[in-house]
Amino acid sequence: MQRQRILFIDAYDSFSNSIIALLRAELSVTVESIRIDDPRFVLNDEAFFTYLDGFHAVVAGPGPGHPANAEDVGLIGKLWDLPDEHVLPVLGICLGFQSLCAAFGGHVARLREPRHGIMAMVTHRNKSVFSGAGKVIATQYHSLHVQLEKGEGEVWEPTELWKPSETCPELVPLAWDLMSVKNGPILMGVQHAKKPLWGVQYHPESICTNKEGQRLISRWWEEVMKWSSMQGRVSGTEIDNRIDTPTEDVKISPAMEAADSPRRNVLWSTVEGVKLPDVADLVEVLKEGIVPEEPLILESGSRNGKPVNPETGRFSIIALPEASSMHIRYSTARHSLQMVEGGVVSVEKQADVRQTFSFIDDCMRSRKASNGPVGSPFWGGLVGFISYEAGLESIDVPPSVDGSNRPDLWFVFVERSAVLDHVDGVVYVQSLRGDDEEWMESVKSAITRCGEEEGSGVSKVKVSAELVDGPEVEEYCSKVRRCQAELRAGESYELCLTDQSTLKIQADAWSIYRQLRSRNPAPFGAYLRLEGGYGAGLSVAGSSPERFLSWSRSGTCQFRPIKGTVKKGPGITRAKAEEVLGSAKERAENLMIVDLIRHDLAGVPGVDAVRVPKLMTVEEYETVFQLTSVIEGDVQAPASPIAALAASLPPGSMTGAPKKRSCEILKEIEGGKPRGLYSGVVGFFDVGGGGDFSVVIRTAFKWDDDGDSWRVGAGGAITALSEADAEWEEMVTKRESVLKSLS
Repeated sequence: MQRQRILFIDAYDSFSNSIIALLRAELSVTVESIRIDDPRFVLNDEAFFTYLDGFHAVVAGPGPGHPANAEDVGLIGKLWDLPDEHVLPVLGICLGFQSLCAAFGGHVARLREPRHGIMAMVTHRNKSVFSGAGKVIATQYHSLHVQLEKGEGEVWEPTELWKPSETCPELVPLAWDLMSVKNGPILMGVQHAKKPLWGVQYHPESICTNKEGQRLISRWWEEVMKWSSMQGRVSGTEIDNRIDTPTEDVKISPAMEAADSPRRNVLWSTVEGVKLPDVADLVEVLKEGIVPEEPLILESGSRNGKPVNPETGRFSIIALPEASSMHIRYSTARHSLQMVEGGVVSVEKQADVRQTFSFIDDCMRSRKASNGPVGSPFWGGLVGFISYEAGLESIDVPPSVDGSNRPDLWFVFVERSAVLDHVDGVVYVQSLRGDDEEWMESVKSAITRCGEEEGSGVSKVKVSAELVDGPEVEEYCSKVRRCQAELRAGESYELCLTDQSTLKIQADAWSIYRQLRSRNPAPFGAYLRLEGGYGAGLSVAGSSPERFLSWSRSGTCQFRPIKGTVKKGPGITRAKAEEVLGSAKERAENLMIVDLIRHDLAGVPGVDAVRVPKLMTVEEYETVFQLTSVIEGDVQAPASPIAALAASLPPGSMTGAPKKRSCEILKEIEGGKPRGLYSGVVGFFDVGGGGDFSVVIRTAFKWDDDGDSWRVGAGGAITALSEADAEWEEMVTKRESVLKSLS
């Protein structure tokens, strides 16, 4: 007998995939998802009703907006008054809950204090979907709430909380949040008195909702089965046989299987037993004649000879491209994909960003290698960046453009490399060429010589940066308040507001990077010098503390979002930082991004076992303490981890949630200025099957036609609890981590 089927109606929320995953895990059902504006049904009620007949129940999901706005709820609004012959059980969550209540007389109003990423105990009476429930701790993401009696601020007697009101006689209250002093009682759950309709305001799928709160799903399903039995509904097999069931299996063609087979071996050797050379000093030795082109560096910074974060900052990669190396570039403005091989354009075609990721996936499958050193995360492959605007295109938000037609994605295929293991003190020298022993010996000799010499590891050129343009305090604070107005209106849970400053630096890119890495070492330092493209080359000097996404050769993906920052200074001990970062505001910021990333990862075909091994822990860096979480999942072959990367852009820690609506709002508030590399990602695709990308923050970058003007972005997550002045200070702190390092 086939599984029973649930329809999930997605209101463009950034937590929907996690709800679907919870439904499947708790109920062992098949879940199909459609959007609230599915063109098959928006203007065709009969088609929608007939479609619903193929399911046992419906879940109406959360989302931005107001239930009174038809475009915000779309098809969800049709669920509450279905013809008798089409009635079926429905669970509304957050926006779906509010829409249910509004349909039966409830008044939806703004809370005095929005509840975004807030955990609270839910009070219930062990009835209906809360029958047998113990202590429920639930995560809330809402700016609006449902009033069952008209009149803002009306105080009910405790015994009256559980009775249907005169205004909403068909809605039976099931649960309340009685812990918010400013808001008073907040309705958390209802049941329709006659129809099989239930709803909850909280998010059962959140990582911080406890097990009793998550078991709401199982208890709801028990109610569904009771109702279905009383109605004499058909079995799951009969339902399934009446409709076409889409397959969820990931298929792979014989051609792809052939492309995925390793085509070459990695030639490699190690240098051990010598002092590990400083990365920058080694690069300069290599540039003296061993390597013809500027190296591309992804460096794990160190302090006092030890990695600043041994967990994420263990390896440094010196990728050594040549003039003949393959380049892959994509422009959102031109929708143009270009591949250059040996200095000649071999591919140039119209494409979108999704097609570009598919092209990269095919490229890496066809160049897959084997037999490289297990201890090295990079054997060779593509090194480069993906801009914020490319990420916007991937979620169907029209990206801002500046008319320059500069690449929004640029990667170089590297055949030769050196990888330094800062923990084990080993250097891997690697080549994808079949006969490259002579070159490898010259590199090993340089490594040994450099390790024996006492290098300074700092820039030989004094770099001085001047701030020539940047946000003004009043304007920035005004933008913070505009963000909060959108949050209070229910349009977003969190908005990551950013701005960019211009620095005038009269020094070459390499000198800039050397000074930045010595003064502000970070786990994800980056030096990129990319030549050519659509009119101009690019220089990048970065010291990012934040991993976006990495994946192992076996397919285990890991995200490490950072949200919550405390600047080091007099009196700021680790204990004090932990106290500040333990506040409701800071934890709410981090929690929202964790839940967003869980959604992104859960929606990737072939991904299972999404988990959070580290939730909101404090990490120490050169100038700040930051709150970090870790989210992981496993990509099962033949699916590709590149799909996880494509599905997760732009980085949630730089957007807010729900991601799509938040990006649309931020684009308007930030004045339509493109962020470019800032808020994008930098990293590599490894020929062995792995990959690692960091978020482009604490980074200066410059296009060649910008003269001596470098751009540095900074910002922070705005929540309803934010204070404008504090957000300004946080933005300045982040900007100064780069500016002061270059002054």
